[in-house]
Amino acid sequence: MTTIHATGTAETHVLAERATITALISVTSRDRSGSIDAATRLHNWLVQRAEQLRASGDATWHSADPITTWSYKSYAEGKPKQVVFEHRTSSRVRVKLSNLSLVSALVTELAEAGVTTDVDWSLTENTRRVYERRMRKAAVESAREVANDYAGALGQRIESVVSISDAPVGGTPMAAFARSAAAAGASEVTVAEITVSATVSGVYEAE
Repeated sequence: MTTIHATGTAETHVLAERATITALISVTSRDRSGSIDAATRLHNWLVQRAEQLRASGDATWHSADPITTWSYKSYAEGKPKQVVFEHRTSSRVRVKLSNLSLVSALVTELAEAGVTTDVDWSLTENTRRVYERRMRKAAVESAREVANDYAGALGQRIESVVSISDAPVGGTPMAAFARSAAAAGASEVTVAEITVSATVSGVYEAE
């Protein structure tokens, strides 16, 4: 009897269903109060915008971090150089869009307001679970196929499965090419694909 070890992997790519936009606020001024006031106005506007998107059903979630301020020294131009103190106030607001056709327009809107943005793509939990189960089954079949190939090369056949061990690898966003989201007057944003995969290692007995 021969013991055969085989690994199987299955992978699929699914268009993202959610886009979490992270808006980073940063206002620098030599006037501490001015820095705080300007950042606070922008922060509150972002929160109101996120609440509007949730109320309309275009977003499912949002969060707002506390505003923070810190001071640092810089040097004004001229001779002799003068030491000045500048104050930077920052915060972060995140909103998860379910309506992906709004990603382009919202990113453009925030950029025009002076906010730095980042987009993170994801699937819903239900969709992820569905595809994870499919990939696990496909990975087991793949491992069995590899084991059968080895057994056949030895002039044997698989008699039993000794063990199957899971090596979860999670889902990661991939560059997409299937669909794009863009509004009139906004730069095009491509909806990412999420890779969902599974890898298993199997031990088989052949004779």
